[in-house]
Amino acid sequence: MRPPPDVVNGGIIAAAVLSVSLVALSTYGRRRCRHPAVRFLVWGFSVVFLPLTSSIISFLLSSASKKKPCDKSLPKAELEECKPEIKDMWTVLLWTVLILTIKCNADVAAAAVTAAAASPAAGDVSIDGQRINSSPWELAFRYGWVGWLIVMCFPLAGWVESNRAVFVAFCALGPAKVALKLAAFWSASGSFALGKNARLIAGYMAQLVGDGDEQVPRYIVMGETKKLVEETAQGYRVKNDVLEDKLSSLVTLDRVWRLAEHGDGILAQRQELRDLCLSYSLFKLLRRRLSGYPLADAGSGEALDFVLRGMDSVGAGVNTDRVFRVLVDELWFASDFYYSPIPLCIFGGWCAALNYLCSVLIIVGAVAVGWIYLVKDNLISSTPYKVITVSLLLAVVLVEAWEIVAGVCSNWTKMALLGHYMRHEKSWRRSGCVHAALTAVLRLRPARRWRDKIGQNSVLEPRRFRRRTAGFLSEKSYGKAGLMRSIEVSPDVKDAVIRSLLNSYGRLSKDSGAATRRVGATVDWALYGTQKSLPWDSDGSSTTELILAWHVATRLFEMKSTSATPDMIAASHLSNYFAYLVAAAPELLPDCAEWSNKRYKEVSEDARAALGADSGGESAEGRYGRLVAALSEASRDTVLRRGAELGRHLVAQYTDDEASACRILADFWSEMALYVAPSENVKGHVQAMARGGEFITLVWALLLHAGVTTRPEPDMPGGGGAIP
Repeated sequence: MRPPPDVVNGGIIAAAVLSVSLVALSTYGRRRCRHPAVRFLVWGFSVVFLPLTSSIISFLLSSASKKKPCDKSLPKAELEECKPEIKDMWTVLLWTVLILTIKCNADVAAAAVTAAAASPAAGDVSIDGQRINSSPWELAFRYGWVGWLIVMCFPLAGWVESNRAVFVAFCALGPAKVALKLAAFWSASGSFALGKNARLIAGYMAQLVGDGDEQVPRYIVMGETKKLVEETAQGYRVKNDVLEDKLSSLVTLDRVWRLAEHGDGILAQRQELRDLCLSYSLFKLLRRRLSGYPLADAGSGEALDFVLRGMDSVGAGVNTDRVFRVLVDELWFASDFYYSPIPLCIFGGWCAALNYLCSVLIIVGAVAVGWIYLVKDNLISSTPYKVITVSLLLAVVLVEAWEIVAGVCSNWTKMALLGHYMRHEKSWRRSGCVHAALTAVLRLRPARRWRDKIGQNSVLEPRRFRRRTAGFLSEKSYGKAGLMRSIEVSPDVKDAVIRSLLNSYGRLSKDSGAATRRVGATVDWALYGTQKSLPWDSDGSSTTELILAWHVATRLFEMKSTSATPDMIAASHLSNYFAYLVAAAPELLPDCAEWSNKRYKEVSEDARAALGADSGGESAEGRYGRLVAALSEASRDTVLRRGAELGRHLVAQYTDDEASACRILADFWSEMALYVAPSENVKGHVQAMARGGEFITLVWALLLHAGVTTRPEPDMPGGGGAIP
């Protein structure tokens, strides 16, 4: 029994809705929102789409076959009206091909980091836990199914004549590109430059420990190949003769520095390229941590000195902006490696060129097929179908064009070109065309993968930092971090953190175990002339409670202060940032995340109850007095009472010397960042990369490269926050 026409039309409309939904969720939705509900919808629509379109095509094929064949000698207008079922059949078939071109491409590209990445063995069977969402057999089945539909429909489009070959060629480009990406992925998984790189770097760093002859460490930048590596009982090692050969194909960081300082090529002309090589080498060191391999340089004095020197920046002193720019680029590599919808890291050489060629051919094929369907043979019978077809064709063109642009502009491409340049510098430098082309590509900016921003929140002013889109759906889609506002990381914040790093580690950088010295959450109050003390109960206050109490004190001091010094800006931004971490990312703090979340809710609810209604015309002086009185009541939470007491102490003690109080607060919060950042919670930092990154992850990476890998125990009960 055949279904009625209304059912068929409804099926075509449903296929159109699924087509548009799959395109949206497979591209924009999957990149912007990683909620499980989105992945479930993509999976559900994928399961339904092929059977639905197959049923529609089969019915239309059967219906068209039972009608009298069209006479090809008829006028074109009559010929087009002869079999409308055939038009609809080829329209739905085109939708299916376009959806598969986008969807299968996204399935191969989408690589999600998993908790299994913490296992060292993961680096040998995949690329740090990356998995292809759809198996090769599933992808082959999808394309095989569509191929069978094309074969069945092929005889019923006689008037299209040779244009059928264009359609078939366009359909073949999708599986060809998928096969190329799968081959590149498998090749990269077994290579020492990518898949086995974390294990190789772990062994190489163990081999390198104790060799402090070079000012710039011999971190590997690129050039890792099988012929340069040997496997020992201790793991992979780089052959000794390779290390001794300064002109080998293995490019190390000290070689980059020599080329930049003693050469006249592009590395000498542009310091940012040398810094990009540094970021790439640090990214490879970071992957050891993300993959769970042992860190042989943990506690190393050489690693600490390298960081304290500003990673050997040019000029006197540490260039704070440069240090954080290097870290941002390093974490750009990491976040792109794990979460980019385009797996550019797996391509290299001819494989990358073939991938770009496939993209160009798909764009040309989409334009040609669209011209055949919409103009030459007018195969689409209704305006809504034309709109949907044009939308899908444009989506394919835009996705492929974006992949080309993103690939050419990416830092992966820049590093591949720089690697060739450094290995063949003399021959490349002789060619003006090569040098000009290389310079042009290296000037292109990649897509932004790391959000160099700092979240803001306040217990005393929660609405001030809330987004307008805050709500249940926003929280479920983007997490609590997506509900709060963020600002660009101020240079004052970076300066304060680097200053605390140098003060905490600089004096003892040559001592044994300096990289594990206890720092953070302490302030030497005697340095700032105070002789008063603030009573704190020695009840083992948590880091979360300490953060919230000092956050309240900092905000109260801001209300009375007229200072806008860099120290005050750093203290304010960091104070609000730690309040944001407690509220939105407690997993990055030392305490249990569930407990921190509970304590934040208790403190914030009690703060709202204490504040009451805020009168708009209240002066700063009046607001300060009212808040101190309300928060100091005996019935209030201990955190609020401590925060109010500390804030009142700062205001009273430093009425005539606000600069000292601002410095105290800036030092406290920057040292809190140093205390909190070293963490065993690798998963939390990797997940933070998915939402654009956290400032505390930058500090975590900075300390990791300095040899600080674990968080120290607090110096005293209460987190070391008492004023002696």
